[in-house]
Amino acid sequence: MKKVSLMLLSILSVDAQSLSSALEQTKVDGYIRGSYQVHNVTDDRTYKDDAIGGKVHLETGAFYGVTLGASLYSSNAMFNDDNHELVPLRGENHKSYTILGEAYMQLDFGKSMLKVGRQEIETPFAQVDDIGMVPNTFESAIFENSDIDDTTIFLGQIQRMAGVDADVVDKFTKVNGSNNMQVLGVNYEGVQDLALGAWYYNLKDGEIDSIAYLEANYEKELGDMTYGVGLQYAKESYLNDADAKVYSGTLSATENNIGLTLSTAYSKAKDNGASSGFGGGPFFSNSEYLILDNAGKDGTALWYGAEYDASKVGI
Repeated sequence: MKKVSLMLLSILSVDAQSLSSALEQTKVDGYIRGSYQVHNVTDDRTYKDDAIGGKVHLETGAFYGVTLGASLYSSNAMFNDDNHELVPLRGENHKSYTILGEAYMQLDFGKSMLKVGRQEIETPFAQVDDIGMVPNTFESAIFENSDIDDTTIFLGQIQRMAGVDADVVDKFTKVNGSNNMQVLGVNYEGVQDLALGAWYYNLKDGEIDSIAYLEANYEKELGDMTYGVGLQYAKESYLNDADAKVYSGTLSATENNIGLTLSTAYSKAKDNGASSGFGGGPFFSNSEYLILDNAGKDGTALWYGAEYDASKVGI
């Protein structure tokens, strides 16, 4: 009996030390950001809005593979508050707000990860779309596994969301009307310089019944240049309308020595209007304010871009 008692005390002591170590490894980080936007409406006045806020994130160290995390997000009016917003800066009642956008438990085991609770997610049609003050976050359970070489499998059950693209910005509401959605994704990088992705979203009883999506990206470095080409296809099945088929492509070239990238993208929706889902959407031609959805039925979008990496000159 004494041996058993000593063994139990030893186990409890180890557990206490492990828990103490996990708590000691707790990390706190975040950011402060501000926003100012002007909307000049034809035959109307000019509207102005601004905000200051940010994010505070806390995550514990691992305890038997389990970590806990939480994030507070905030958006607060400063001087201009016309509430005529290109990107939502206010809450449901046009007020400043703070929201517990993340509160999750994550379990890592082997080459797998299970994460449950409020969290930031990055998938093609459900993503943070961090273009304003508070990004999209989702109440969900996600599972990722990479046991297959060069392959990541994603499974998701998404219940509710809040944030810049949500029906109610400052409160978690159903992500799909009165329903939820299921997500299956596979990413494969087993071919040199090539990345492939295939995704399926089950959205029963919403405006869109389902979304099937394929993407391929090829990037090759030749001398001082890096060249890229990408292709996308999406089939968005509507419940009471024709399906939308979306075709998209992109080309890019980067001069590595000076850090300058030039790129272009073209997208076309056929038979119906495109939907970017629950976030900014994956289409190459989408930007912060204008996305393929805005082009309507059988719409097209053409995009040109230039990007400069100032770290090449020490900035």
